[in-house]
Amino acid sequence: MKRFFLLAIALLLVFCQNLPSSTLANTRTCTVVRGSVHDGDTIRVDCDGKQQRIRFACVDAPEIKQENGIVSRDHLRSLLNRANNQVTINAIDTDRFGRTVAEVYANGQLVQLQQVKDGMVWAYDRFKADCPSWKEIERAFTETRSNRKGICGGNPMPPWEWRKRNR
Repeated sequence: MKRFFLLAIALLLVFCQNLPSSTLANTRTCTVVRGSVHDGDTIRVDCDGKQQRIRFACVDAPEIKQENGIVSRDHLRSLLNRANNQVTINAIDTDRFGRTVAEVYANGQLVQLQQVKDGMVWAYDRFKADCPSWKEIERAFTETRSNRKGICGGNPMPPWEWRKRNR
């Protein structure tokens, strides 16, 4: 019986080490580093003295050199400033550039959802399987697009297409 118990604990430990970060309690409160809002979906935060680059899950913002890139970035800055640059990070994954992919909350609100509702970013379905809030993001983006709000006015180009054309 003792061996079975030890084997069960060992298997549980191995299993927990292989869980994705979003499954573990990986939510923490951090401060946005001054001047680190690079674009509408990327920030740098300080969590307990350690800096971390964060890429917002579920969305893709226009690049800085792309039309509306600066507008999207500045809108994100204003949302974060309203929360005194205090955010809660729910880490989901790490991207190929080493950034933490996360849901970001400010004043209790999902920041990327607010960016979508305000027409400042695109819903990014390429990684929707890794997006806990995908249905809500998708619904908000459909409404924003039909209302031609923010960057969805005119004839906007999705950031992934812009990047492909401007490599």
